[in-house]
Amino acid sequence: MTLRHRHLLFPPSGTPGMPCLVPVLQWFVFAALTAMLSLAALAVRAEGSSAGIQSATAQADSQDAASRQGTESELRLRLDQVRVRLAASLQDGEVAPVAATAAEWAEFTRLLNLIANDYEQHLDTLSKFRGMGQTREDFQKKAMVWTNFSEPPPYSVDFIDYQWQQVRLKDRELEATRLEQALFDGLLETRRQEFQESSKNLRQANEALEVAQPEQAERARWLRELNALRTQRDEARIGLLSTSSDLRNERLAHLADEKALLLRQAMQASSSSPLSQVDLNKKLDQLTERQLELDGEIASTVRAAQAAESQLQSTRERLKKLSEKIALESGGKVENTTPEIESIQQILDADSVESQVLSSNLRTLRLLALAVVSERHAWELRYLVGHAEDPVALNKASVDLKLGMERLSLWRKYLKSELDTIQIHLDNQAKKLANWQSEYGEQKQEQRKKAAFASAEKLLRRALTELDDLESRLINMLDLLELKQGNASLLEKLKTFYADSMALVNAFSDFELLAIDDSIIVEGRQISGKRSVTVSKIVKFILILALGLWLVNRVAEQGLRRVKNWQPIKASSGLLSLRLFSLVAVVAIIVFALISVHIPLTVFTFFGGALAIGVGFGAQNIINNFISGLILLAERSIRLGDMVEIEGVLSRVMQIGSRCCQVHRFDGIDMLIPNSRFLENNVTNLTLSDQRLRCTITLGTAYGSPVRKVLALVESVAIENPQVLKHPVPEVYLQEFADSALSLRLDFWVDLLVQPNRMRLMSDVRLRIEELFSENGILLAFPQRDVHLDITHPVKVELNTALAQSGEA
Repeated sequence: MTLRHRHLLFPPSGTPGMPCLVPVLQWFVFAALTAMLSLAALAVRAEGSSAGIQSATAQADSQDAASRQGTESELRLRLDQVRVRLAASLQDGEVAPVAATAAEWAEFTRLLNLIANDYEQHLDTLSKFRGMGQTREDFQKKAMVWTNFSEPPPYSVDFIDYQWQQVRLKDRELEATRLEQALFDGLLETRRQEFQESSKNLRQANEALEVAQPEQAERARWLRELNALRTQRDEARIGLLSTSSDLRNERLAHLADEKALLLRQAMQASSSSPLSQVDLNKKLDQLTERQLELDGEIASTVRAAQAAESQLQSTRERLKKLSEKIALESGGKVENTTPEIESIQQILDADSVESQVLSSNLRTLRLLALAVVSERHAWELRYLVGHAEDPVALNKASVDLKLGMERLSLWRKYLKSELDTIQIHLDNQAKKLANWQSEYGEQKQEQRKKAAFASAEKLLRRALTELDDLESRLINMLDLLELKQGNASLLEKLKTFYADSMALVNAFSDFELLAIDDSIIVEGRQISGKRSVTVSKIVKFILILALGLWLVNRVAEQGLRRVKNWQPIKASSGLLSLRLFSLVAVVAIIVFALISVHIPLTVFTFFGGALAIGVGFGAQNIINNFISGLILLAERSIRLGDMVEIEGVLSRVMQIGSRCCQVHRFDGIDMLIPNSRFLENNVTNLTLSDQRLRCTITLGTAYGSPVRKVLALVESVAIENPQVLKHPVPEVYLQEFADSALSLRLDFWVDLLVQPNRMRLMSDVRLRIEELFSENGILLAFPQRDVHLDITHPVKVELNTALAQSGEA
């Protein structure tokens, strides 16, 4: 029993329910021991010597031993006290006290017996704990001095497998002990809750005794004693369970030490004696012999199953003919079955069971044949693990081993399920034969069923045993592989990491996204099949497409730079050619990319519906503008450099793109106008037929001016300007007699290639007209208005003095 459980020991006898000072003293002892151990550990760490560690451990063990001896002495004392009380109760002739009922007195004596039994078991458990501790100490000494086997390597493969088998057995012992410990831990927690409840009842009984009347004091005193005994019983069970838990923990530690030594021995034997080619060939030859034996068993079972099926069909025919005969003799009415029919029916049931069992045995034998093939592969992997240095090969071996473990797990579940079913049938048959009644029919047929079930059970147990052996070998190989990987150098670990990364990348790249129907040509014949579309193919396709589109874009940019320097008519033709070239090049690149990565063109049939819906709803404006751009380039209604007016905005066309046109307004602002708007809206192209543009200037001169001289002056201004075209010749008109002036109009033509800014030219002409008019004394008219007042009375005019003064100021 460890120190952490000593507070659960019972109060001294003779004073039930009184506080106990022993747990407090023990806690002080525990604190002192902890402090001493801590100081010892600090000293050992400062000195850094293994001798110091061993000394501190030995000191701690000796102190624990002394503490356990004290606990054992205390338990013996308490056991003697309980026995004395038990003997006293028996000497009284089992007469209950006056204040106790018969049931309470029976419970009191029963509790005394139970407490004595718990104390005895506790002492026995302490003795076992002491023996387990000594056993573990002896084993640790043995493990510390062990360095190698008595015989030098190399060791046989059977010896190595035996060592690994011992490791597996120790694993099972550890697992069983852990499960037992978990079970008793739950029981200990339940007992602690019961102890808390009994302690509460004892406190309430003490309080009831304190406030009890004299006539009730005897009854209250008895109830307190009974509750104290119940609390002592719960405490005794907790102490026993706690010590038992310590014993199991000690056993778990001992089993772990044994497993560590066995694992070290198995590892050393395996690392010093890898599987040789001779041993591998020997094992493969043995597996070949087993395979031949299984083939013989399978063939024999197939013949037996066929014979059983034939026998079953024959029995069915007999039953059918007999039933028809009896029905014919009785006029087609058979109320009760005859004994002969019941006998044949029982034979039919036995034949059916034998046929089903043989079919099940055949499946089990074939599964064993697969297990032999898997075991052959396992031995080959074991040879690879022992001799290969390539991390890729080792990783592949690890993956194969894990897959094999998963497959074995499924096979075991199937065989275990079959075995459970067969055992149920076998138990039923055994019970039926053991309690045989004449009403059951012929005992021989039931014995046939039992024999069939027994053969199936034997074969299933054999299969499970062989699968367990194979699983043990696979686990051993995984341990060897982990050992090899754990002892690998840094370079080998980097190689392994690189191999794992590449394997992950390859697995991701080979992931199949979908499969496309395609016609595959094999040996000159066309075969319908499927082609997979993987991640790697998609990545390659995107890279080829991106590179091709980049090249097409570069070519288109170079061509566009050259086209902009051509004449507008040729520029539009060149731009159309670039657009068509880009379209054809993109389609060709897509087809080339698909063919290069072996994606069939039928992939478009897969995406056809989705693409049509996308074009119909989401991309209709884009397609509309794209086709509109091609129409503009083909019709040449809008060309590069044209001056157009759309929606009242005058601008020059700078670029005709796939989706929109870029126009430059004369205020310096660039606009992007969709191509479809040039086809759907009214657009004025000022330079559609040629680059000449007519400019019109209107002006007015005062009435009384020499009109013909004015017309000549205005015409001379247009003629003398070098940027004004001489053909057609400028023309001046007296446009109208306006309200305030004589309205004149000047029309002249300009070449936009020479002077693209017509507003600048019109401004120069106006300035020159103003200069000539000033030189010749001709006035430009300004608006004049005559105001007429239609009144019936004279208008009264008053001068306000204040307003006049303020005006003077």
